[in-house]
Amino acid sequence: MFKKKPATFVPVKENYPINYQYNEIHGGNILDYGYESGIIDFSANINPLGLSQKASEILKDFKKLKFFTENYPKNYPGLFINALSFYHGIEKQFICEGAGASELIFNITAQLNPKNVIIVEPSFYEYERAALSIISKPKIFHINTYLSENFELKEKSLSKLTNCISENIGENDAVFIASPSNPAGNITPLPTITAILKKLKEKKAFLILDESFMDFCEDFSAKHFIEGTSLDDKELNGTDKFDNLIIIRSMTKFFAMPGLRIGYAFASPFLTERLSESSVPWKITSLSEQTAYLSICDDDYILRSRLKIKELKKDFENKLKKIGFLRIIPGAANFFLIKINDEGLNAENLKSYLLESGILIRNCGGYRGLNDKYFRIAVRKKSENDYFIKQLKKLKI
Repeated sequence: MFKKKPATFVPVKENYPINYQYNEIHGGNILDYGYESGIIDFSANINPLGLSQKASEILKDFKKLKFFTENYPKNYPGLFINALSFYHGIEKQFICEGAGASELIFNITAQLNPKNVIIVEPSFYEYERAALSIISKPKIFHINTYLSENFELKEKSLSKLTNCISENIGENDAVFIASPSNPAGNITPLPTITAILKKLKEKKAFLILDESFMDFCEDFSAKHFIEGTSLDDKELNGTDKFDNLIIIRSMTKFFAMPGLRIGYAFASPFLTERLSESSVPWKITSLSEQTAYLSICDDDYILRSRLKIKELKKDFENKLKKIGFLRIIPGAANFFLIKINDEGLNAENLKSYLLESGILIRNCGGYRGLNDKYFRIAVRKKSENDYFIKQLKKLKI
């Protein structure tokens, strides 16, 4: 039986207001342990290559940093939007910027003001928080995916989603799906997305598709549906064929800039205009825009990241599979959802044990549809991944 030991690393003591306590449900709380803790953060799914070298150069330019700090940013980040348009091959009027994916989630939900919301679970908690933040709070329906189907949206869970849409969804209502999902990392196939969009279009309702991790597996993106130019479906011809689709993207994960808070959305021009008009002024800082722009324009970094992460993930997965008490859930993103198959160990025990070795993991017991046997880890550098495996092998259970 595993016995919990006191952790060597103790979070920095701060008196947070009560409404900040929800931060405990997220990964990436490395700053709570102090800047010089030396902890390896496996709880946040960030590109292990770090920030683009081209983007890093701006942080070394003191004059630019001083200029960006002492002056107001532009209201419209045109440099960033133009780069996104070129990078994704989508016209600018279909793109709207945001101060991270979370800000967009809240803004989009507020603008739609749905009476009913469906969330495919387990998933990012901010979808539910965004729905609950609306003054006229909607009714929320949670559609669980299942371990038996590797938490993919198919067959049993897809049937439940389809029935829920038929019975409960009306005009301006919303369905939230993450693809790749978080924490399982599964892709929802494009034919499934198409079927859901068609069903929602009949109801005059919206699909909010969170593709925050899609840069790791770009070929599966539904972005072509925005302009109706998909090569996979001959029925999709003409602009705004699916004007009930909103895709959320983030610069946080693949481009390794969670501290700068920048993201964007694809949607019909009518919606992007509404989102822009409803936003607070200067929400994108000059430093965020410049860093994001340089990152998106760094083709070598993008290609190298995809190839390297694929290599690191394969090697890490092969080693994890040799740990007898773990079940690895297959996924497409840069992280693993893992189930502990041992009665004497749970995710919180494991988190405490690994923290003694300077490793932070994400306990997934708080996700809907999961329990305290699940945890999530990011794919990091090979030396760090190997160190993680080494510490797991030392665990006596």
